[in-house]
Amino acid sequence: MVETVDVEADVRKIVSDLSGIPVDADPQADLYLDLGVASVHALQLLTELEEHFNIQIPDDQFVEATSIAKLTDLVKSLANA
Repeated sequence: MVETVDVEADVRKIVSDLSGIPVDADPQADLYLDLGVASVHALQLLTELEEHFNIQIPDDQFVEATSIAKLTDLVKSLANA
């Protein structure tokens, strides 16, 4: 089972490392519309999350996870499945 705090911290770090947004960005903010993450980083983000957490993220679910909070919830649900 994956700890919630660790998942969010790791998701934040991965997003920040790939996009340059602050690690403490609003977790509810839309990564692409509000925080300006370039859409070209989406595939890198998907790959990094899958490798880091050793999970397979369905494309349709990834597309819907447009914030740090949503990504964290998605990763937790897949890692604990």
